[in-house]
Amino acid sequence: MRLRNGLAAALLVIPFTLAANAETVVFSIASPEAGAVSPGQVVNWSISAEITSGGSAGLALFAVDLVQDQANPELIDIPPANGVPVGLDGYSRPGGICNPGEGGESTGYIGVQRGTPGAFDLRQIGGAQNSTGASGAAIGLDLDIEADVGLTGPVLIAQGSFTAPSTNGTYTYLLADALANTLDAINPPGMPSPVSPADTVLAPASFQITVSTGPILGDLNCDSIVDTNDIQHFVQALIEPAVYDEDHDGDPFPSCDVSRADVNQDSFANGGDIAGFVMLLLGA
Repeated sequence: MRLRNGLAAALLVIPFTLAANAETVVFSIASPEAGAVSPGQVVNWSISAEITSGGSAGLALFAVDLVQDQANPELIDIPPANGVPVGLDGYSRPGGICNPGEGGESTGYIGVQRGTPGAFDLRQIGGAQNSTGASGAAIGLDLDIEADVGLTGPVLIAQGSFTAPSTNGTYTYLLADALANTLDAINPPGMPSPVSPADTVLAPASFQITVSTGPILGDLNCDSIVDTNDIQHFVQALIEPAVYDEDHDGDPFPSCDVSRADVNQDSFANGGDIAGFVMLLLGA
């Protein structure tokens, strides 16, 4: 495996055979903060991988990029992931094979920042088990192959966070350039374990946040998300606006008042806002 754009990196020397029917590895990304956020809010993300077809002995290698849509209102430096998840040390230096660490980090498993300063993406998150049967600093020191990784459901391969930009607008962060190998069989230490390249799918491939400094229309329970939990509060805001304001007085959110029910922005919270509220619930 090499860093794209001709950048120097460790080469992952993994023996493989061409399988007649390649496995499929699905990479997915999620964020609990997907939706509306405030400027400067911490946005967490996690990436998982899963083998969705049968026949292999688990993941031998995986790598994927986390990038930002260049059309985002503001670009940021995406920090590296928060370390190597439990149970995946065999895919990271020194036990496994991955890019060298940068910026004082001991491993490049957590991704390496590439691009323009102020707009760094995170490239090649992940690594590989040493399936060569030999041991060495460049190819990994751990000869015990971990079996069944990714076979029993999605496995967390990385998680991290970044600070939401300060500019209002909708931002997209997405996976790109995924690659994976799967183990055909696992042989005793000292013998090569054959692997095959896998097909890769990104689903879901991205998440979005909407940065807003003002009140979020339709967010009547003031949790920064418009969802079904807002319905009863929306109804109360229309029928008993004074009671709604009293119930939410002192909430730790800016402008948590009945104005959030004025979805059509005509300065009145009434039945004319119902259609717009329903559209917000549907994500339209």
